[in-house]
Amino acid sequence: MRLWEAGRSASEIGRLLGVSKNSVVGKAHRMKLAARPSPIKRSTGTPSRRAAVSPMPKPVARVEPQARLERPLRPAAAPTPVRPTVRRQAPSLRRSSGKGPNCLWPIGDPGDADFHFCGAPAVAGKPYCDEHCARAYIVRNSGRSDSEAA
Repeated sequence: MRLWEAGRSASEIGRLLGVSKNSVVGKAHRMKLAARPSPIKRSTGTPSRRAAVSPMPKPVARVEPQARLERPLRPAAAPTPVRPTVRRQAPSLRRSSGKGPNCLWPIGDPGDADFHFCGAPAVAGKPYCDEHCARAYIVRNSGRSDSEAA
């Protein structure tokens, strides 16, 4: 409360206390402390209200001169036919014939004819083989903090 009354900014107070400036402003509001003046510069004149906009006049039909009407009109171009889009069916799961679950790592573009899944034996409880599990999952080191990971 003393910092607020001393004129410190909300961000300064937040930095000193280790909280966000929004939490400082919220607390000041709940405590009904005096509001701060807005930092937005206002014009020195009296605030003028926007002038009322007059309604748009109704459009008046234009009459074309006779000279324009006598000219032969060009025939409209025929619209280009629209080809119907053919939706491709999703490729079936092509798995190897080995026993147990197989790796579901996609290889290739799903729209291509040669699209397939890895098919190697999957790690227990995972949808991928050892190689693809190493690529798909990030293992956190217990010695590093979150800020060092990035």
